[in-house]
Amino acid sequence: MIEGQQASLVGLPPVDPDLYKDSHPITYKNAALAFKGDNLDRYLMGRQFMVLLVVFVINQCTSPLDP
Repeated sequence: MIEGQQASLVGLPPVDPDLYKDSHPITYKNAALAFKGDNLDRYLMGRQFMVLLVVFVINQCTSPLDP
């Protein structure tokens, strides 16, 4: 789900918002919030930290126990 959201947000800026404003109002509101200021950069940075955390936690959960 996170990968699809990232791909959508990164690929959506060149699309004219008026094309989906009436047909997809929730998408329009989410995109307006994501593209306001530096929110998209912050989202992408936070996503990278989340991926790092998930990989670290899975590594800790699956590592062998010391005897």
